[in-house]
Amino acid sequence: MSDTSTKLVAAALADHGRFKHVAAELERRAPDADAAGALVDAYRAGEAPPWLVAHLLGCIGHEVGYALVRKILLSAPGMLAESYAGPALAKILGEHALSDLCTLVRDAPKQASREGAACGLARIRSPSAEAALLDAASTGRIRWHVAANVLAGIPIAPWRLCELFRSGEIERLRLATEIVSVALGDADGGGSTWIYDIAAEVGPLAREALANPALNMAPRKRTQLEAWVSKAH
Repeated sequence: MSDTSTKLVAAALADHGRFKHVAAELERRAPDADAAGALVDAYRAGEAPPWLVAHLLGCIGHEVGYALVRKILLSAPGMLAESYAGPALAKILGEHALSDLCTLVRDAPKQASREGAACGLARIRSPSAEAALLDAASTGRIRWHVAANVLAGIPIAPWRLCELFRSGEIERLRLATEIVSVALGDADGGGSTWIYDIAAEVGPLAREALANPALNMAPRKRTQLEAWVSKAH
């Protein structure tokens, strides 16, 4: 008989090096209130680091852990805890976490917390999530390269990417070109090729952006985008 989820949690708490194995097994199982409660108790007793607790509570997926994961996200303790906590909120409540994550990416006091929430929105992949991410990036609540990585992974709707390019604003052009760059890197690494599918639609706008003398970027990225644009018809 396999170990219970609570026993798996105990194993990860005793040996943090086992967390990847334990996390993968927990994700295959149904949400477990007892296992989530054991993690909450361990955190309150100072027996478990925030990053481990946030990650495993997300893998367990029981709503018992939501409040603590949210607390960890807001406290921004470091060691990737925030990047685990944001997705964990989405894993626990699914689309029901959307409103909360949109609020957190906009209003959380610490940048690390807002960027953790952005990672959570990436898991929901809805138009509302995209809009919240774009607003957070345009207002400086999250860094533009963080927003680009998340939006490329969703992926961003082509019409939204076109809007960024058409704006003519340097910050928005920087975000748009970075989204394309990240997506091209993902595609070349064996990931989704969506960016090539929209080359004909977005490529001409990107060509205009690359001709803007105020838009600075690393030579490697410029070469990368120019090669993509050249395939647009």
